[in-house]
Amino acid sequence: MKLLRLTLILAALAAPAQAQEPPKAADLLFEAPQFAAAPAGTTLTYDYRRKAQDAEAFGPAFADRIILTVAAPEAGHPETERTVQVNFFTGERHRAAGPFEGVTGNPVMILFLENHIRDLSARLSGNARYFKNAIRAALRDRAEVRPATVPLHGSDVPGWQIRVRPFVGDPNAERMRGLEGLTYTFTVSPQVPGAIAAIAVEAPGPAGTPLWEETLAYDPKG
Repeated sequence: MKLLRLTLILAALAAPAQAQEPPKAADLLFEAPQFAAAPAGTTLTYDYRRKAQDAEAFGPAFADRIILTVAAPEAGHPETERTVQVNFFTGERHRAAGPFEGVTGNPVMILFLENHIRDLSARLSGNARYFKNAIRAALRDRAEVRPATVPLHGSDVPGWQIRVRPFVGDPNAERMRGLEGLTYTFTVSPQVPGAIAAIAVEAPGPAGTPLWEETLAYDPKG
């Protein structure tokens, strides 16, 4: 059954335009092997950007990079696994992360979300576990999954876009100071090394200016 499930996930990833119905968000983000296009020796570079309308309330704007070095797993492990070294941000913002041994999923997504939740919790004086559980539940039960085209090396490749708004209707929304409208958008494609093409988190604000903007984007040029 596990092999059949994996086969169905891979088929949906490879041919989203032909799929009768979209795969589940959890399958795309957490279950599917994500290193088919990232063999051992690959370096994955991601551009990170963050800004807020009110820097005093929600923190200063900055841009940085996250770099993953992909290595082969230990002998005897499945070919879909990798060992991944991570440089999470640079300079004074650098923090330890990994290494991740024998993983099939790209750890950059979990690292991005953990950093985001830590930041969100600090800015709102909220419980990090509460935010984590809300995002996880929304991805499981309320995510919109649509076919997408992903730019890569000057052309478009097929992929998927996953969109979710975890805090809309939340009983504690009034305590989120406008961030209850946060929208999380994940763009993935099996043809992108590491599968994660982009992540965007945005809360709408007055006059079309977002209260909170946070993005991660794969940089094929490194």
